[in-house]
Amino acid sequence: MSYALASAAPTAATWQSLLNLYVELGTVAGVVVIAWLMYYLVKYRARSSMAAKVEAKDVQFQTFASFGLIVPPPQALTSGLHISVVGRQWSWTFIYPNGYSSGNLTVPAGQDVVLNVTSRDVTHSIFIPSLAVGIDATPGRNNIIWFNQPQTGTFVIRCRELCGIGHAGMFTKLVVLTPSAYQSWYSKLGVAKA
Repeated sequence: MSYALASAAPTAATWQSLLNLYVELGTVAGVVVIAWLMYYLVKYRARSSMAAKVEAKDVQFQTFASFGLIVPPPQALTSGLHISVVGRQWSWTFIYPNGYSSGNLTVPAGQDVVLNVTSRDVTHSIFIPSLAVGIDATPGRNNIIWFNQPQTGTFVIRCRELCGIGHAGMFTKLVVLTPSAYQSWYSKLGVAKA
């Protein structure tokens, strides 16, 4: 059973299978924990003669165990095609390294694409459902996300954050071309290789 959207990218399929595993393991673990909790709630219910006590070693363990949850942020990709994305009510603008801007995102297949996402007005969220890729576009903040789509084709890009009355129409397309077709398209813009 799948708990996630269908995907067109191998990386998205990997994440979706991982999500499915987590949902199934989490359900089993949740049932076990709740059963264990209910058992101990009944077994050790409060008695009038009992007083709560906290031991220092418990507090120390919990404090040090919490430090294991601190994870450093992922390192940004330095290679690949870097494209700036600006969201505004109710459209997306994609700005390529040469300064060319477009309402559609065109990228080469099989290459890392790094999107530097921001917004000019309200919070948006760029989302490519078939690749399971998305991130918020927040005014005054640059959020970075990357993807690599090995298959050519046309895919929908949507806004998944309610951003006003025109939100339902805030979609565009991702066009994935072969590397040679992309170079041809890019060279027609009057610039050198990206």
